[in-house]
Amino acid sequence: MYAFVDRPVGTLKPGARFLLWAMRGWIASAAQGECPPRTLACGFAQRGALPALPPLNRLLATLNTQARDAIAFHPLACPRIGEDEAILLQLWEDARAAPVRARATLALILEETAVEPGFEALLAVSARLAEAGLDA
Repeated sequence: MYAFVDRPVGTLKPGARFLLWAMRGWIASAAQGECPPRTLACGFAQRGALPALPPLNRLLATLNTQARDAIAFHPLACPRIGEDEAILLQLWEDARAAPVRARATLALILEETAVEPGFEALLAVSARLAEAGLDA
């Protein structure tokens, strides 16, 4: 987490920057009463990552409804990475490099019944983004 917190967004690798955009965009879309997958689909398609959108939607919906505490996101245009965003970016990185740690982190963030489905969605998103060349 500390590798990301309060860093400029522009210093992120392309995959992490894409994920941050997707997370912020999902939250902004949902807050406006819009359909997040529909809002994000064009951006995912342009990056060849459309197969990652359904599991990302599942995971973010789970984080939005079954997190133990509210998760704060900055607005889309904010140039810095917030604390909760940094935790999630580290979670994405851990999904492939340290899945045991990623699952343990989800267990701290999500209600118990949501951990396994959340972890499966996280792994699916990570794999689909890697296939598109967008490793976090």
